[in-house]
Amino acid sequence: MSGDVTLTGAVMAHPKRREAAVRLAGGVLNVVTDPDPGGRPSAFRTSLLAWSSIPEGATHHVLLHDDMVLSETFFERAAAAARAMPDAALALFAFWNSRNGAAVRLGALAGARWVRGAGEYTPVAALLLPRRVAEGYVDWARDRGGTWPDDVLMGRYLRQAGVPVYVAVPSLAEHEDLASLVENDFQGLRRSPCFLADEPLSGEDQVLGSLAAIPFFKRGVAQCAVPGASGWRDILCEDYLDGLGFDVGGLRAGFAGRWWPLWLTAFTMGVVQEDAGDPRVLDRALGTMGAGGLCHELGSRELARLSEELHDVARDGLAAGLAASPRPAARPTVAVTGADTWLREQLTWALSDRGHLTAADPDVVVHVCGPDSGTDPAEDVRLARAAFSGHAGRGILLTAGGSRGIEVEEAVVLRLGEPYGPGMPPGGTVMEQVLRSSLSRPLRAGGEAGRLVHVRDVAAAVIAAMTRGAGVYDIACPREVSGLELAEAVAKAVRPVPIEATPDGGVTEGAVVDVERAFGELGWRPEVDLDYGLHTCAQWLAYESDRQ
Repeated sequence: MSGDVTLTGAVMAHPKRREAAVRLAGGVLNVVTDPDPGGRPSAFRTSLLAWSSIPEGATHHVLLHDDMVLSETFFERAAAAARAMPDAALALFAFWNSRNGAAVRLGALAGARWVRGAGEYTPVAALLLPRRVAEGYVDWARDRGGTWPDDVLMGRYLRQAGVPVYVAVPSLAEHEDLASLVENDFQGLRRSPCFLADEPLSGEDQVLGSLAAIPFFKRGVAQCAVPGASGWRDILCEDYLDGLGFDVGGLRAGFAGRWWPLWLTAFTMGVVQEDAGDPRVLDRALGTMGAGGLCHELGSRELARLSEELHDVARDGLAAGLAASPRPAARPTVAVTGADTWLREQLTWALSDRGHLTAADPDVVVHVCGPDSGTDPAEDVRLARAAFSGHAGRGILLTAGGSRGIEVEEAVVLRLGEPYGPGMPPGGTVMEQVLRSSLSRPLRAGGEAGRLVHVRDVAAAVIAAMTRGAGVYDIACPREVSGLELAEAVAKAVRPVPIEATPDGGVTEGAVVDVERAFGELGWRPEVDLDYGLHTCAQWLAYESDRQ
């Protein structure tokens, strides 16, 4: 290639698909096949071999999976981008239901050719790396086989090494609808968010470098990735919009149709990013949003049948979002106190997402006791009263993890079931099951998982309690979740793996839980279903934690 970039490449393949790989390589790229085709299905060992076999003299190397289709200008665009961003990792493809896929849609809306990658796995089906980055990855990843999938490992390495990631807009490659050889068919149809086979050459230095939020439609849920102090976090689009001052209830009441989550995602896109893009590219990006968010449960024929209907919903949602303006209203300010636990951290963020900002002299003081606070109930009461006494605002006390007997007369007491969600420490049943499923290990089912409550629902209960007088309320799901039910839900929400029954040792009788009072007096009900709640845990484990 011209300039100071010398681009080489390889197609990685299982021997079963060597012929397809040779056709894709077209006499230009090398073909690297699985060194252990009879072993456990894994793309990792083949990719490690390919990244460690870069020809002499190459400054950059592109690696393709054998089931990709390339655009007509693939090599020209890839080389031009390498010259424009010589030290970056360049994802030439992203999946249509991922954070990176949603970032591509925002790039299309903004008229960019590349967009800064979101904090998740790095898509590796068509990836270009500088030589030194590829060599560093091989050294770093060599002993990590059998842990996370290769795309998660690549994302972790690039973040730790400080290598920026940019994703192509439109994609330079498309994924074919072939059976997965590494057991990924449970994810459904896997396509690009925006692929145009005849995309012409253009300036590859048009980069959308920062994003305030990334709305994406996945597993039928309108979600939004937002940046935080320790990485990106996934919240619901309705919470993001609520925090900006939009009347989401009013939007919902005015929507007539069955694809509300899709419409809301596209609406949030319009709120986040102004329209300055190529209409053809943008329309293609909108056309894949609905299918990407439903591919986990609908096959290719049903998605094709719904294609135009979903496309129209996405167009309408985006147009409404581009024309909308929030009407911010004053929200009670908060101070969240208590031991430095994951629950306190996540609750603080969740309240902030909904517009309840922290303040030195807050309207509401929320004191968190447990889980894992390291203090006994009497000490928790003393600390809570000390926190409340320093402020004139309303007091709300959260108890969890063995502190259910606490009562403070001057506060609303929310007695939590078993809190779970992103940021949970290791050792608990929920996170350990999610981790095992993420790493393709069998799940162990036995006993009771408890009366679960997602941290998002905890925040909703706190908001509901801000307008109530003193009282004690149980905040939990309506019934116990058994160990087997949890294991089955994890296998569905994360990755299907075998479930092994284990002796449960009997069921321990817990405290009496009466959620009906919270339902009736606070107007609170848990809204996070177990599938979405477990998926938020899995995403945090893979992308924001350092668990191996």
